[in-house]
Amino acid sequence: MQIPTGQLPAIQEAIVAILKACQSANSTSPAPAEDATGLPTLAQALEQLADVMSRIESDGQSGSDTSPEDVTEIGEYALRLHENLSVTAEKLGLLGEQKQPLANLAIDIALWIALHGGKLEMLEPVVDALAMTANTESNPEKLEQLSSVISTITGAVSALISEDLEKMNPGRPWRVLLLNQSIVATRSHNTGLMETAFEMLTSKLPEDATRFFSEGMQQMQALDYPANVREVMERYHRQWPVNRSLH
Repeated sequence: MQIPTGQLPAIQEAIVAILKACQSANSTSPAPAEDATGLPTLAQALEQLADVMSRIESDGQSGSDTSPEDVTEIGEYALRLHENLSVTAEKLGLLGEQKQPLANLAIDIALWIALHGGKLEMLEPVVDALAMTANTESNPEKLEQLSSVISTITGAVSALISEDLEKMNPGRPWRVLLLNQSIVATRSHNTGLMETAFEMLTSKLPEDATRFFSEGMQQMQALDYPANVREVMERYHRQWPVNRSLH
């Protein structure tokens, strides 16, 4: 599997391919769902989005950078269009075959926002996409690339989300993102990425750290991780024992 890189050509190609699949399915359906899916309008909006993103890149190359606030706004709009595209694919019975392309597109959009100085204010579809991609990848080198992608995305999350005020919700995207960052880093066998992810985890989610490292040690034994990976997990496990107080 190709790990997303946030490059605009990949975003444009993905949009074209997914739209083409949707349009094909819609045209061959016994009862075309054009009115229900709004495909023409969605296709036009996505085409305009690609033009805006291309113009932002051109401006950047000419030394006239778009403000971070504008990139944030455009990024949020892009993720909302992605959400509409996902709903359309589902209505047309394409969600199965388009699930990974849609996930890659969400990650690419999030990376594009981060790489152009914007902030992520719509996190859930990105977190879901990252989790799905991680669950279907087992190659340590690819997981290393994915871990770096997650770190970049984590650093671009808006303060409103990263302040993490709704701690009563265990399924909140910010928590899932940080836990998955540590899981993917561990599975990559890259101890440097593990250190970065674990420091973020213990800093932002101290209430989850003890359990994470305890379960991590169980995985070290069950899956026979390399000695250097085990050493990092053991060290953090010692620092976050079961009886550790957060106060």
